[in-house]
Amino acid sequence: MEPVLYEVTLWTFFAGMLLHFIGLLPKEGSASARWVGRLALLLIGLGWASLTVTIAGRWLAQGRVPISSSYEYLSFLAWFVALFYFIVMFKARSAFVGACVSPGIFLAVVFAGMYPQRLEMTLVPALQSYWLKIHVSMTIIGEAAFAVAFVTSVLYLIKNAQPEKVSREAKTRSLLLLAVSLSAGMLVCLGLRAAGITLTGLGGVQLFISLMGGAFLLAVPIYILLWRRLVGGGPGNYGGLLFALSVLALLASGMTLGSLVNRSTEKMQSLAARIQAVDELSASLPAGVESLDEALWSTVRQTRQERLDLFLALEALHARTKHTLSREDAAEVLAAHPQAGETQFPLTLGEIREERRGLQQALHEQDNFIREAGLPLSLVALQTRRNQIIQQYNSLFQESLLPLESGREAAFIGYMLLLALPFYVLFAYLSGRLRPRVPSLETLDSMSYRTVSLGFPIFTFGALIAGAVWAHYAWGKWWSNDPKEMGSLIVWLVFLVYLHARYVRRWSGNQSAVAAILGFLFAVLTFVGNSVLGGLHSYG
Repeated sequence: MEPVLYEVTLWTFFAGMLLHFIGLLPKEGSASARWVGRLALLLIGLGWASLTVTIAGRWLAQGRVPISSSYEYLSFLAWFVALFYFIVMFKARSAFVGACVSPGIFLAVVFAGMYPQRLEMTLVPALQSYWLKIHVSMTIIGEAAFAVAFVTSVLYLIKNAQPEKVSREAKTRSLLLLAVSLSAGMLVCLGLRAAGITLTGLGGVQLFISLMGGAFLLAVPIYILLWRRLVGGGPGNYGGLLFALSVLALLASGMTLGSLVNRSTEKMQSLAARIQAVDELSASLPAGVESLDEALWSTVRQTRQERLDLFLALEALHARTKHTLSREDAAEVLAAHPQAGETQFPLTLGEIREERRGLQQALHEQDNFIREAGLPLSLVALQTRRNQIIQQYNSLFQESLLPLESGREAAFIGYMLLLALPFYVLFAYLSGRLRPRVPSLETLDSMSYRTVSLGFPIFTFGALIAGAVWAHYAWGKWWSNDPKEMGSLIVWLVFLVYLHARYVRRWSGNQSAVAAILGFLFAVLTFVGNSVLGGLHSYG
């Protein structure tokens, strides 16, 4: 039932977003614009209702708030962004703002669908706490508010710009500065490669793309530092417009590229796990036995399930003791689980979780393989199937967009930069055509400030205070320098500066809009970094 509800949610949000875009074509306030806007609002409402049923269904099925995996997190985030969308539409009554906020709802659902939707009937011990509900739910609400502030801040920079007042000379100097900055960055990257420091194993197109990515990282601070000296803000708030359009283009290209890379990576990881599962099945056959039948598979599976139960029990023990486990600490658990085997002690929380995840994945892959292949299964059939999976893996490996080792991050940024160029042209064209439809600067500035003022205390308590209490409960320490913890702290500091500057220094206009945009970008990078870098928060 849930896959059907997901498709309903996805396509109703898409249809509502599309109608919002169509509603910008007729004259604002006309009868046709009003009818299209109402229909778009109705479709977004239907999608929100479908998403509500999906979340409620998982809640009832699992007997807990569904916020423990990336799929559930993004689904709840989409739900709250949609809720803020209704509030904003009621307050602003602007079709343009609806057209800008609705893509955020749609994209959150799209990216939620990229993660496994399986039901987790039993949570790992670290997640079995009521602090989970407080910490994650309040963090989601805060980030949903920051997402709305991001949209209104981008619109502020676009509305506040007056490109017709910007001289051709300023535009030319801006483009030349970008070219010079990128060239300088590329020369530095070439020097690092010649010295054997980085990008040494790449060649051809992948080397060029990786050099572009590295050059872009070096060019950004150069460009910003030299902007005022060589280009200057000048009339028309040209710098703010460039910043807004560049952020939108890079965000759109990064999301597009990230979805492609993520799907390819997931396929390769799944195939690698299946190869390992087949190897373990082959190794489980006793000497002289040429076939895996149901009785033998039942014995093998029971042994591995007992091993998994052991590490689940060790993780639960660590949640109680909150320190590295010695063999003496785990004596009672080892006595209750016959599959202790050659378990090496002492065991840290990270080691326990890594082994537990590996056992869960291996058992899941083997169950799927047996279900597809059927029993009995000969050793020859196992080997044949293994070769077929290896061929699929090698095919994906050769088609990989990014290098799998050195230069992967630089190549991603390089591709993202190239893909951002057409997005930038598109957004620049749309911003010029639709600028008259954007609400007033006072309305946008007020909406941004109010949403941040609402989201900041909620995020503060949920992400930092409740998160620290939960960390102490789960891992025995308030702070772990985990990637997601560090990212959340940066987000909090950015919005703290935003609110403090507005209150004390009376920030408004472009400065506060840029700060709000940077805060939300750090929140996005925190989520992405958690998926890439792992850490204690990488549950699913």
